[in-house]
Amino acid sequence: MSAWYTYEDRLRDHYLAYQLLKRKLRPTFVKAHIKTISQHELKAIHYAIHLHGPSNGQLPVVKTIPASRESFLYLTLFLSIYQITSKVDTQSQLDVPAILFAWDYFHRTFEHLIPEERPYGKVRPANFNEAWVLAQGMRKGQVALKYCPRCRHNYSVFYESKVRPVCQFCELADANVNSFRPNTP
Repeated sequence: MSAWYTYEDRLRDHYLAYQLLKRKLRPTFVKAHIKTISQHELKAIHYAIHLHGPSNGQLPVVKTIPASRESFLYLTLFLSIYQITSKVDTQSQLDVPAILFAWDYFHRTFEHLIPEERPYGKVRPANFNEAWVLAQGMRKGQVALKYCPRCRHNYSVFYESKVRPVCQFCELADANVNSFRPNTP
């Protein structure tokens, strides 16, 4: 901890760390964003909130988050909420209050569809870590929201994904229309 941070700065950072850790954000991500709190102290705060240590394992990567074509719809919804509520340009900066609001709204809306543990299913982001990584992906240019003139919706594009960058709404609508063919003589 550095001496040039005021008490108010440290207090604000502790409250932000509490808000992030309460949503089970990995301390590694919190430490990358908040410099005034040590990694050890972040783990202690996490333990005080959840009564267990933070989860171990690999950190989520943007290109592995989309699980299916349907999951793109949920990802687009989350990214749209984040982009609309952000007070800064999401392509260049991370807006933490907007991420918090977007995740809380998204999680409250789809709470019954998001499992606590793996396998996560089609509703993505499945946890706050994935939501954080998506917001970082927007800032780094790995994820973008594009506008479809055909259906007039936004759709998400993951530049490192194996899925073609097309409008998921139109693609799913076309698949539904083409998969239903009545038997006519």
